[in-house]
Amino acid sequence: MGFRSRFKSRIKQIIGQPEQKGGATSIREALASLPTEPDADGFYAVATSAILPEGKGNTFTRDGHGIAVFRVDGALFAIDDACAHEDGPLGEGDLSGRVVTCPYHNWRYNLETGECLSQDSRSVSCFAVKEVDGVIWVGPRTRHGSEERGGLHDDGLNSPQIQVD
Repeated sequence: MGFRSRFKSRIKQIIGQPEQKGGATSIREALASLPTEPDADGFYAVATSAILPEGKGNTFTRDGHGIAVFRVDGALFAIDDACAHEDGPLGEGDLSGRVVTCPYHNWRYNLETGECLSQDSRSVSCFAVKEVDGVIWVGPRTRHGSEERGGLHDDGLNSPQIQVD
């Protein structure tokens, strides 16, 4: 769990919202029970359906690559987990409809297309995703994202410009 996730969790505790817990042991057991080989279409099992409730996202790793998977209005979406700004964890981002906001500097991405709504040249990759018999499967990349990183913040904070003589 990253700093921002711990911080959000602590704030929810302080203001009285119950923290969602899936139980680390049960999640670990569920992930360990997944098939390790790809299916006939080349999709890899990344999670059980129970791990990803409606209106939420989570990050799963396949071959060392972080993939953020979201469930919105009953549909699944899979994109790169790394924000094209400063590699923020999109799987921990806030959802508003089919748009996820990066928890680091508020860059926003369309889950269907991977388009960055904050900087149009900085899309993230999209992946095919399906759900079969209670298992979420991620398949091949359907759209390539930008390899560039850095850029202006979209969180209202500006870095001071200092002139050095």
